[in-house]
Amino acid sequence: MNGGQMISNGRPYEITIEKWYPAEKDEDGFEIWERWEPYYTNYAYVNSLTGNERWQAAQIAADRTVRFVLRWHKQLEEVKPKYYRIIFAGNIFTITFVDNVQYKNETVKIDALEVEV
Repeated sequence: MNGGQMISNGRPYEITIEKWYPAEKDEDGFEIWERWEPYYTNYAYVNSLTGNERWQAAQIAADRTVRFVLRWHKQLEEVKPKYYRIIFAGNIFTITFVDNVQYKNETVKIDALEVEV
């Protein structure tokens, strides 16, 4: 994970949320490959989950679980764990939980697990 540089030093990092599109058929009946495409790019604070947060997240590989904290945006309402993932620092993260904090439309917390490639 890029030398373990995951804990935020108070500055936001650029992330891209990608959306998964299932396989479809084209006009000739041939299947078009499923694909991931950029959906939303912005800056987020990035932190490793620690101690009690790891336990609450119930992650087996908790040492690779991170939390992305972003300013709320309408596009983030659509983000669901199964159909979206995060690209950060050249790594892929599977989204496990999305939280519009207190439903105030101000802050969104996204917990994600790094995918080993």
